[in-house]
Amino acid sequence: MRPNRRIRLLMVMDSLAVGGTETYVLSLVKAFPSLGVMPVYAGGTGVMYETFVRAGCPIHRVELKAEQLMEPEQQEQAENALTQIMRSRKIDLVHIHQTPSGLYAAQAARKLGIPVVFTVHGAYYPPDQLQLMKAAGCTFVCVSLPVQAYLERQGISSQLIANGIDFDQYRPESSAALRASLRIPEGEKVVVYASRLAWDKATVCGMLVRAARTLRLNEAMPLHVIIAGSGNQAGAIAELAEMVNVECNTSFVQLVGSQMQMRDYYNLGDLVVGTGRVALEAMACGKPVLAIGNHGYFGFVEETVFAEAWHYYFGDHDSKERPSEQRIGEAIRELLVSADKLEKMGRQGQAWARANFQIRDKAFQMRQLYNSLLR
Repeated sequence: MRPNRRIRLLMVMDSLAVGGTETYVLSLVKAFPSLGVMPVYAGGTGVMYETFVRAGCPIHRVELKAEQLMEPEQQEQAENALTQIMRSRKIDLVHIHQTPSGLYAAQAARKLGIPVVFTVHGAYYPPDQLQLMKAAGCTFVCVSLPVQAYLERQGISSQLIANGIDFDQYRPESSAALRASLRIPEGEKVVVYASRLAWDKATVCGMLVRAARTLRLNEAMPLHVIIAGSGNQAGAIAELAEMVNVECNTSFVQLVGSQMQMRDYYNLGDLVVGTGRVALEAMACGKPVLAIGNHGYFGFVEETVFAEAWHYYFGDHDSKERPSEQRIGEAIRELLVSADKLEKMGRQGQAWARANFQIRDKAFQMRQLYNSLLR
């Protein structure tokens, strides 16, 4: 293939639900056309469907069951549907992000002689499924150093291309309207927790809610907690929130579910608690971050530890210690009493994120990888 020829790319995911992987893929879809990559999507649908359509990305709905292998007949149907899409769209390259659903796309592409890139977004992929992907001839990409090390332990080499952030989408702006709609009084502090409410992230959310309860009851701190996200533990978190709100006699913990416009919620927060892509998006909005993820507790993402935070992927893929209600409460108390430190952390974090995680830079790296595979 000529280096400057346009690449017809098929992006494959389980669904178009709201999540870090889906948001990252959307940012790539927006950045690719100016680099000569024309993306098409295939997979399950979801609430981000319209957003992908507005980005100019053609969509083909294919049922790809997440988390577990489908029955042989269903697998054959999925592979046949994907094969037909690849042929009709004259696809040059396939990019997958999840297992086992991505395996069906990889197998269909292999039969057609089409290269496949597989981005591994965390250390939660089962080793046996990774080996199936390796056997299918995928070229592996990882999003962090801990994930690269995880793959190496499976005997899989990978190229590191970090998540990129669209700084036009994630930017500082007023949150006055949202604050008013949530009935949060001016001058009272807001902690935003953004995450899928599942796995260990839901456990961390519960610790945060209980830590905030202690700060309100024992120290009379006028604190509000806004929880953005959904998942199989959302019901349990909602019950906990209701209990502590009753105990404190005020609705200071609010669950807002999955949000398409997370920028508004990041800008509402005086502090954002999160990990991975959430940490980067919040820093892009100029917000200080307390990094806690699936793996454990990292701490404040401040100038002296920027490189270390990246090596840990903000607690999502590696961590310093196990999180606890007490540790989270101490960190929130320490930061929220210092307006100067909040402002400084937000400003420095934004500058660092801009210097290292521009989506166009990451999309360009991906285009270079595509070129190397298509030569």
